[in-house]
Amino acid sequence: MKTPKSLAVLMALAGCVSQVAVAEVFSFTNNLSIPDGQPAGVSDVETVTSGIAQIGSVQVVLNIVGNFNGDLFCYLRYDNALAVLLNRPGRTADNPFGYADSGLSITLSDSATNGNLHTYQGVVVPATGSPLTGIWQPDGRTTSPASVLDTDPSTAGLSVFDSLNASGTWTLFIADLSPGGTSELASWQLIVSPVPEPSVLSLEVLGLVAVSAVVWSRKQRRLKQPPPS
Repeated sequence: MKTPKSLAVLMALAGCVSQVAVAEVFSFTNNLSIPDGQPAGVSDVETVTSGIAQIGSVQVVLNIVGNFNGDLFCYLRYDNALAVLLNRPGRTADNPFGYADSGLSITLSDSATNGNLHTYQGVVVPATGSPLTGIWQPDGRTTSPASVLDTDPSTAGLSVFDSLNASGTWTLFIADLSPGGTSELASWQLIVSPVPEPSVLSLEVLGLVAVSAVVWSRKQRRLKQPPPS
């Protein structure tokens, strides 16, 4: 038995309903000096009050003024989850010092099309003295910064925070692992989006589908009834 064309269209629309997901942005200006060549690093601990009960995605904006990006290791910790944002960018078997670029003004997102931050020079080489810009996937490598390589798996991205309640204490840690060249955490942003919920339009479409299905079902029953004798 064929489904009426109008009902089929409504059902297709119901499968592609629009979603509403309003992000919350939390901005922190720090101007924290990062101790040169000190694994102990420095932490910025921020308490967030949010209306988001279930995280759908997280993005992080980092503004770091510095001299040698390959020195840096940075992670974001929340609840019992930890995302590795930077882990000695550019460090490979052939380049144990990493990239020598000066600072970062970037957004980190698991879905960034530029690819993984660890090998950003494969996409763009910043001008001498200029920070890296753009939207990148977090490094995600949990290997020790002393031995991390580009070939290590990236397993600790920002999705580790998905489904958590956004209200609580977030800790951004950053360290400079090699002496020579200094850096400063100028500022950072936490961008939290909720799990999408159906929009009003989506609910209206679903309502039309339900009504149309009932009407169609009744019509089919009438057609199956034998004619009066």
